[in-house]
Amino acid sequence: MYGRHGAGRVTSRQKKGRGKPHEIIVLDLAAGLSVTLPLERALEYLRPLASKTEVACVQTTLREDKALTEDTWLKRWKIMQAKVATGEAVSLAEVVRDSAQRERTPAAHGKTKRLSPSEHQLYLEARQLLASELGFVRGVEPSEADEWITDQLSRIAA
Repeated sequence: MYGRHGAGRVTSRQKKGRGKPHEIIVLDLAAGLSVTLPLERALEYLRPLASKTEVACVQTTLREDKALTEDTWLKRWKIMQAKVATGEAVSLAEVVRDSAQRERTPAAHGKTKRLSPSEHQLYLEARQLLASELGFVRGVEPSEADEWITDQLSRIAA
């Protein structure tokens, strides 16, 4: 996993340069994006895919019925942005759960507590990143992983 770029595969590892060569890796990400990184930077910024234990935590997180905060949209957005930036599966699941719950919870005046356009964009990004990682972990297409996310969200614990 490479932060906000999502899951990918290391497609090559090479030595480059004259004199004192350095190692680089080539990482293929979603949507045809290919990134070349020095090995030192890759070790710093890449993380392994979620483990089975982390996937179980994602499932629990998606099913949690957590009280929504009454924070302003800007404060919520900053918190969401920080979680999405980590790219951690459980943090992404928290953004997805909280956003989905906000979208379907009625407010005092009968309307739902909608997300701001900026929050909605982060929600979509978090969901896409989570589906991509879960797809790699479970060996399925991201669309099938997204269906699994929808199923977990529908099983909110009462």
